[in-house]
Amino acid sequence: MWVGVALAVFTVRDHRLEALLIRRPGNVWTLPAAAVVEGASLEQAAEDALAMQTGVSGITLEQLYTFDRPDGVVVAYLALIAAGRHPLAPGPEAVEVRWFPVAGVPSLGTDHAEILSYGHARLRAKTEYAPIAVQLLPESFTLSELQAVYEAVLDDKLDTRNFRRDVLAAGIVEPLGRVRASVPGRPARLYRSAGGDFAVLAKERRVARAVPGGPGQA
Repeated sequence: MWVGVALAVFTVRDHRLEALLIRRPGNVWTLPAAAVVEGASLEQAAEDALAMQTGVSGITLEQLYTFDRPDGVVVAYLALIAAGRHPLAPGPEAVEVRWFPVAGVPSLGTDHAEILSYGHARLRAKTEYAPIAVQLLPESFTLSELQAVYEAVLDDKLDTRNFRRDVLAAGIVEPLGRVRASVPGRPARLYRSAGGDFAVLAKERRVARAVPGGPGQA
């Protein structure tokens, strides 16, 4: 039975959620994907495909779902990265590697369109119980940048006062004791990820800490 892997890789740039695609010969756009060679694990096959086709390596992958197909199965993976940390470099299997706004990706084959849609839904669902936004940021960031990532993932605006209060109360970030003076207005304090639970739950309560005993691990 044929077994393949495909990856839905997301980032946030310019306040937009974007997905990573490769252009193969013949002007065909696809997700990073490959067949699993004999002796390789699924995760190793996914890591190798991503590195060889896009130049991105050393990131955490989450297995999404196994899609049954008439000729075999495709195992899909999800990855969240800060684009600035991972320069793109198309390999021999790719003519071009680009980030596309999720709302404006070029036409994909049915399988890859389905995987990308499923990965997007999974990403949004993870905001209900995991501090996913810090994976889409550089090592140091401002609270405004953190909020912008959540807004891009959710495609919605959050109340700034509530957001900042609840982020700090949840303990998912810790101050670095430095500021960024290049932003307009007052210098902005810099933070880094500190783990913890955090969630965006509902319009009437834009941001809230995860409730003990809530959803389990991803």
